[in-house]
Order: sequence, then C-alpha cells, then structure tokens
Amino acid sequence: MKRWLWLLLLLPLVFSGCEPADGDPSGSSSSEVSDPTDVTDATDVTDSLPSSELTDSRPTDSSSESTETSSEPTDPPVVEGTGTLVSLSLLKSENPLLQKDLHFVIDEEHRTATLTLDYQGFADISTLRSAVLSGKTEGGSLLLETDYDGTVCLIEDSFCTVVDDLGNLRVYTLKVNRVAYQIPVISITLSDGTKQKDIPRDETVEMTFTMDGSPVGAEEIFSISGTIRGRGHSTWKWDKKPYKIKFDEKVSILGMTENKDWILLANFADKSLIRNTLAYEMGRVLDGLTWSPHQYPVDLFINGVYCGVYSIGEHMEVASGRVELTEGSEVDVGYLIEVGGMENTDTMWVDGFHTDKRLVKFAAYKSPDRDEITSAQRAYIREYFQLAEDAIVAGVDYEQYIDVDSFVDWIILHELAYNLDACFRRSCYLMKPAGGKLQMGPIWDFDLAFGNFSQDEKTYDNWITVGSSDSEAYIAENWCTYLMKDPAFRKRLKARWEEVRDELLTTANQTIDKYSALLDGSQQENFAVWKIWGKRAGYQSKWCSAANTYEKQIKYLKDFLTKRAAWIDKHI
Repeated sequence: MKRWLWLLLLLPLVFSGCEPADGDPSGSSSSEVSDPTDVTDATDVTDSLPSSELTDSRPTDSSSESTETSSEPTDPPVVEGTGTLVSLSLLKSENPLLQKDLHFVIDEEHRTATLTLDYQGFADISTLRSAVLSGKTEGGSLLLETDYDGTVCLIEDSFCTVVDDLGNLRVYTLKVNRVAYQIPVISITLSDGTKQKDIPRDETVEMTFTMDGSPVGAEEIFSISGTIRGRGHSTWKWDKKPYKIKFDEKVSILGMTENKDWILLANFADKSLIRNTLAYEMGRVLDGLTWSPHQYPVDLFINGVYCGVYSIGEHMEVASGRVELTEGSEVDVGYLIEVGGMENTDTMWVDGFHTDKRLVKFAAYKSPDRDEITSAQRAYIREYFQLAEDAIVAGVDYEQYIDVDSFVDWIILHELAYNLDACFRRSCYLMKPAGGKLQMGPIWDFDLAFGNFSQDEKTYDNWITVGSSDSEAYIAENWCTYLMKDPAFRKRLKARWEEVRDELLTTANQTIDKYSALLDGSQQENFAVWKIWGKRAGYQSKWCSAANTYEKQIKYLKDFLTKRAAWIDKHI
C-alpha cells in the first residue's frame, strides 16, 4: 500500500481534535514534573488497526503470484531514542524565546511519546490549548494529532504517529509534561493586539485572564474575561509595573472571597518578593485589626511574555469578605478614610480634609467615595476626626472615639515591620463602622517595610510611629505621638506585645520559610528578567540592596525581625 493509505486510516485520529481541559491541567505547577494520568499503553489504538497494516508497507507487484507461504505479521521497526521537534510557534506570542526546539522521548514499551515544555514554554495557557507544532524524528517523520484548524492541544494527552523512512508507522500516546515552578501561573492575553507596554494607568484594556495551579489547594485551570489597567503612584513609574484587574463577573481566586476587583503587585523594590504577603499573614495574628488582605505570589505572563513574580490579592474596597462597612446616605454610615490619600493636591476642601493641628493630613474619602459622599457626611466624619484628635492630644476620654485595641495592634505591627512609609503619611487607613468608633486599619503596603526603605535609619533604634516636630522629618507628629506619651496606653501596648510577640515571630518565620521555598525556582526566572542584583530598585535601602542574592535577602529579612523584636523588648 502507498503511504497516503496509511495516513487515510489515521484520519479519525489525526483530525479528532482536542477539547480544552475541564479539569486539572496535564502538568501541575509543582517542583516535580507530573502527569495528569498514569502512563497509558497505546495498544488499544494500534490494536484497532488490522494487524496486516502494521507490516512492511513497501509496495508489491500484485500481478505476480507468490508460491511462498506468507509469514506472520510483525511490528514494524520503530524510531528509537530522542527526536527533535524542529519548530514551535505559540499563537499570539510576542516572546521569541518560545520559538525554539523542543524535545520528545519515545517510550516503546508503553507506546508513549513524551514532550516536555520547560518554564518559558509553559507560557500562556490559552495558546497551549491551540499551539502550532511541526516535527520530525531521526530517520522518519512525526505526525501530530491536530484540531480542524491544524493546532495541537498541549494541556491534555493526545496522539501522534511516527512513520519511519520505509513507511512503517506506529501510533503513540502523546504526553505533555509542563514544567512550571511551585506557584500559580497567570496568563493575560490583551485584546486587539495591545502590547504590554501600552497598558495605560487611567484607562482599561480588555483582556482574557487564565490561571493555572495553586499552592494552597487543588484548583482547575480557569479563564475569564475582564479589563486591566495600571495602578500605583511612584510604583507605576518603575520598570516593573503593577496592575489592577476587573473581571466581568465575580470569581474566587486561591480561596479568597469572590469579587470582580483584584490587584497584581509587582514588588519591584522588594527583592524578597514576599514582604506584603508576610505582613498580611502577621496581621491575621492581631485580632484588633478587623481585616487584613491576602497576597499570594504568582508567575505572570502577558501576551506569552514572562513578566516576573507578582502577587495577586484583594483590592482595598468596601465589599463582602473585604472591608465590610454599612453603606447608605445616612450620616452615621461606615467610613473608610485614607490618610495621605490626597497629598498631591491642595483642593482639600472638596476632596478631603486636615485636622486642626494637622496631625491627620491629606485625608481622602474612600467610602463613601468622593463622588457619592454627601456634604452632611463630609461634615460628620471630619468633625468626628477632630473630636478624636482633641481627646487624644488632651490624653482624656479618647476611648470614647477610638477603638484602642486596634490602635495598639496597628502600632505593634508597624513598629515590628518598621513600616515608615505607612505611618500617617500615606497608605494609612482608618475606618469607622456605623455606630462604632474609629479603628486603625486595614493594614496596607509593606513592600518598603522590614528594613527596605531608603528613608529608614540604619540603626533602627527609634519608635517610628511617634513621628517628629522637625519639619524635615519623614514622619511628622501624629495621633501616635500623643498616645505613646500616655502611661495608660503604653501599659496596654506593653501587655499586648508580651502576649503576641512569640506568635508574631513564629508566624513571620514560618511564612518566610514557606514562601521562599515555593519561590525557589520562580525567583531565579524573575531576576533573570529584572537584573537588579547589586542595584537599588525603587526606594530600596542601600544596606538591604547589599544583600545581592535571594538567599541573602531572605536571611536579611529574618535577621531584621529578630533584631527589631529585641529592640522593642528593651524599650517598650
């Protein structure tokens, strides 16, 4: 028979197509290469062919008669060893690194051909569902099962056929090992050919978001549409950009409460890549803080291009499972205020407020937001802040206005983390539940904490929340200045520190150990893209930057916590 007849027999296999996986991917995001199914024997496929069609396929002269008895059919020679797929083109990919040779290995015993996609080839899940591959083997050719459009599905097992130079063939199960690291992979494909560098800060771009894998439990590959835009102020100016994403419908990510709004933090200045994750895990030890957000490290691809290790987490907003406050048009509703949120404008009488002594400055309305808050609500919350400040400064009856436990826990966390940037200067939040008192929190923005900020004092031997009356000081006098002068408050602070100290440090060290181990492979890929070892990134402190390997960064982080806790022990 001629070779085209062999291929004709295989058309049902070749063009049977592959559907996107509904369940787990064929390779998990783990440190070990794994398959979604046990190694299978493709005998059921080849056995479906007549045994005579597995013999030597060289054409014969049908006009001549043979007087010899035909022998029993035997399997044809099989191409052994390792072949090379000579081209791989991932659709919509902007990454030239993906246009490289891949390798597969034939296992004759189990009738499998195994293709391994390394980290860069892992890339965009949506394109792995419809990759374009062509290949050959040593001494033969490789025919891949394709969909109707000629693409190959690389997230589930399919079939391939090896044909040797003599036309002999055999069908194999094509298994794909997708080698990723131990954190989830997020792939974002921008619409209308938009490139990553063209994502704006103040306008949205439509996208498709796909997530694969989870370090906190089994999670299926899922895809969802939505929009993406830039976020941040100074962080937006850095090379590695942070993003805000909004899905078309609510979805839960990594066990977090369903929501449409999420953020992707770049952690450019934080070479440990886990400072926010660390602080928020520590915040959950402190029950005086009503809610602490979640952040989980992920590997991010945009349009198939690897962007580095990011962290995905909850957006700061009033919503179920996040900041839960009563909303409405009444005066005594829930309020969320950001201190320092309006620092870049002087139109405070429209968009925010200062207190009389300016211990609270540039306060911005987050909920009700500036477009919805009524004049009566503005007057109410500004007056409440002023009454609280007057009582705190006087050191009398401030418990009527503030939740003291929340202030104590907030100060403990910010002092231990030495989060200079969030001490009543920016990224500092207070909330007031309807009918309740002012609470410190939620906590936010720790990428420059734990000894990582250029404005830090290298000795780390002061109370940063206290602030200073010096006009040149980075942290000015604020409510903590006066609370820390009050003997009754300091007594409560000391008792609480002694109560939570060990649990805080245990949680911190366990969190560092857990996530630094999970990031062992991904951090190498991140710093291969962002070549910032030995350089100051963003507002990083020069002494933290001197830790010029990931291992040294993690040691620096753990040593900082130990030394800072010891200082607090002595001075509290």
